[in-house]
Amino acid sequence: MTQTHTPAPADNRVLAEEVYDMVMGEIDTDLMLANIPLLEETYKNETPEQHESRMQRYAVAYKKFDIEIAKFMTDIDGKVRATQRKALQDKENAALQEDQNALNSIASAFN
Repeated sequence: MTQTHTPAPADNRVLAEEVYDMVMGEIDTDLMLANIPLLEETYKNETPEQHESRMQRYAVAYKKFDIEIAKFMTDIDGKVRATQRKALQDKENAALQEDQNALNSIASAFN
């Protein structure tokens, strides 16, 4: 019997954070997880207008993130489904080969 590994919640969180940073890093590095706690200090001298502009930039970045993460998840889902189909096909082919071997054995017993 094949056993599957179910990731622990901590593993899921780490993976989710890595995916978030991978996608967000291509959009706006300010919003990567390690950088978020540093933003207040980084931008402590910005004007209210600069702050508003940055907040608008972040809003656009999060919208882009939503689009990109949806594409990423669709791609992953497709790859998972393809892998599952191949695994099932391989299993079916192996079962057919076993059946053929058994039939050949039975046929040779009658010869």
